[in-house]
Amino acid sequence: RLERVLGMEAAIQSTNDRVQYNDLQSLLCATLQSVVRKMTPEDAPKISDQIMTALLSMFQNTSGKSGNVQEDALVAVSVLCEVLGEHFEKYLDALKPYLLVGLKNFAEYQVCLAAVGLVGDMCRALGLKMLPFCNELMMVLLENLGNESVHRSVKPQILSVFGDIALAIGPNFKTYLDVVLTTLQQASQAQVDKTDYDMIDYLNELREGCLEAYTGIVQGLKGDGENLNSDVNLLQPHVT
Repeated sequence: RLERVLGMEAAIQSTNDRVQYNDLQSLLCATLQSVVRKMTPEDAPKISDQIMTALLSMFQNTSGKSGNVQEDALVAVSVLCEVLGEHFEKYLDALKPYLLVGLKNFAEYQVCLAAVGLVGDMCRALGLKMLPFCNELMMVLLENLGNESVHRSVKPQILSVFGDIALAIGPNFKTYLDVVLTTLQQASQAQVDKTDYDMIDYLNELREGCLEAYTGIVQGLKGDGENLNSDVNLLQPHVT
């Protein structure tokens, strides 16, 4: 059904047609999420190629046109990633350009938020297989934190996803350790107007994101083995 809908784009003749077409794509993405969640890890790979082909076409066709569809498609990819686990690896190269576009979509922050969430899901599903993509992802995430154009609701989630990345790549995270720890220190020292309840909530979200990042970093650096990895000692100068 999704493939059939995507084939209807050539018939769009008016703005109203475009709106209805985008709404239909979003509804199909939501339905797809429900169906994929109920699939077993054994059955999901049988149709995952078709699903990803359709979703990648959707990214390509809606880039810069419909943030709602982009957001729904990113969430659908997240669900598929959770179900497939390590089998999702084969889609990384094709997905990466659209993921980076989503992470850089400051104008539609819901899309950026969904893209950050997808990074976290990919890290949990793929573990060390995320390592070849981490340099680009970390660069964009750090740029977003320093960009005042990025909606404030996105930034606590970025801090949290640093923990997911650290857990995924383990001691390899030491490459990013200094800049991330400096960023976390700055975020934890943020001050807001105590009479503005929205800003107080934001400050609490920042602190929660920092704690989740620290937790992931500690666990990632210490390694999975019974013996403590010496890389965890790199955190000692930052403990006060």
